[in-house]
Amino acid sequence: MILYTVAKNSNGELIKALDAERSCSYFCPVCNVELILRKSGNNKKYSKRPHFAHKTLTPNCTPETALHYAFKNLLAEKIQYHLDNLLPMQFSWLCEYCHEIHSGNLLKRVKNLKVEHNLTYCQPDIVLFDNSDNIFGVIEVVVTHNPEANALQYYKDNNIILIQFNLHADQDIDKLDNRISKPDIVSFCLNPKCKKCNSFMQTKELIYYKTKCKKCSTENIVACISKHENYFGIFEFNKEELELARIAGLNTKWLISKNGKWYLANVCRVCNEKIIEQKYERFCCAPYPPASDMTAEEYYSSLELNTTERKKIGYYCEACD
Repeated sequence: MILYTVAKNSNGELIKALDAERSCSYFCPVCNVELILRKSGNNKKYSKRPHFAHKTLTPNCTPETALHYAFKNLLAEKIQYHLDNLLPMQFSWLCEYCHEIHSGNLLKRVKNLKVEHNLTYCQPDIVLFDNSDNIFGVIEVVVTHNPEANALQYYKDNNIILIQFNLHADQDIDKLDNRISKPDIVSFCLNPKCKKCNSFMQTKELIYYKTKCKKCSTENIVACISKHENYFGIFEFNKEELELARIAGLNTKWLISKNGKWYLANVCRVCNEKIIEQKYERFCCAPYPPASDMTAEEYYSSLELNTTERKKIGYYCEACD
């Protein structure tokens, strides 16, 4: 249940019910009607949280509307304080483009802000401007309604970063600092963009595994390339990727198959014994190897893979690759 937990005092300042005093007058931040402070001081399990109530009910004024107004303005005050005092505002988000967790300083490129600034096509809750007074990003606070489709398209067409906070309870006000540090949506990726299609690129990783040679028990390295949960064996490495893996300790050798085709194989650095069967080369690090008389579990167990290391080696475009 959402309650009115923020009100305006006689000076127009936003006050939380937790910090309010009975001797003062308070008004609704939405409809400006006088509010009554409900604060019993009872901390029992089923007692209501401190909150405000309308002396007279006003049509179209709801706790959800008040929550939206309070969070938006308290957030704007917080950002302005950090800007005035040249303080960073760290935040992190799960990227919708590369599926990684990014982090950074929200105010790195921000010079000032405006609340409810009209952009003709839409009116975001908070607009962030850069040092050249261009719109850098917008902040949308969502309680019941998501931004309209035309607003989202406008942000996309004009390279405006959307930062969105989805609120579910009035307690979000009390968790303001924590909520600021973890927005629900950030339409931006720290990875570079593809020169062909202008899409954000994905991180490419080289994954190393340590395993022992079954013939001489020497410890060896096997490797694969990871592209967002898709894994590729060494026969699909390019020249640079193969060189990086070899620097890490991978030992390879060209062998000829039964049908007379040459292929690159993982071999022991001491006795040259093949470490991974050819039919498993592509799948040595994938969730499931091809159908065979061995299960995936049995095959991995036989390899005794351990001590995984992951190293970012570049980017690739999911759309163009």
